[in-house]
Amino acid sequence: MAAVWTPPISDAAVKAATGRTWPQWRAELDGWAGGLDHTTLARTLRDQHGLSGWWAQMVSGTWEMMTGRRDPHQRACGDGKYQASGSKTIAAAASEIEAAFDLPGFAEWGPDGVFTRTSGTPGKSVNGQWSEGGRLSVWLTGKDSETGCKTQVSLSHENVETPEDCEHWKTEWRAALARLKMRLED
Repeated sequence: MAAVWTPPISDAAVKAATGRTWPQWRAELDGWAGGLDHTTLARTLRDQHGLSGWWAQMVSGTWEMMTGRRDPHQRACGDGKYQASGSKTIAAAASEIEAAFDLPGFAEWGPDGVFTRTSGTPGKSVNGQWSEGGRLSVWLTGKDSETGCKTQVSLSHENVETPEDCEHWKTEWRAALARLKMRLED
């Protein structure tokens, strides 16, 4: 488990959104949440403490990391695996970005390995297997702006085996998305 970990959202921001700081949430949850799994904990925060679904997930996940129940980037489902992610806003249509995940284009900007598409929704998502282990899920969110068409690309590499592999793939996917951005915006 991680020895030192800092929540990704400041005390001021969590207090503004939830009414409590991280130390206050820690003290609250230490009192009653120890026997709950992630899903039950998040649901309780939503239903009994009035948090939105997103904040319920953030508070429950942060508490689990603060208490050593799971490592940063470790999946909440309890399988012990990790999830590497990256995102980038690219000045291109979602359809252009989706097409970039097919060969031969992917080989020009993606990390070394083979992505095999298995499913997706045109213009919205791309899913598939990664030859180096795990599964990729990519979400495409169009953003109309005054300067033209932009798309938010959010990539999740799931079922990563170790924390070290997770860090490696976070670095690889973030660099790959930067290359994709340069390729499509030139």
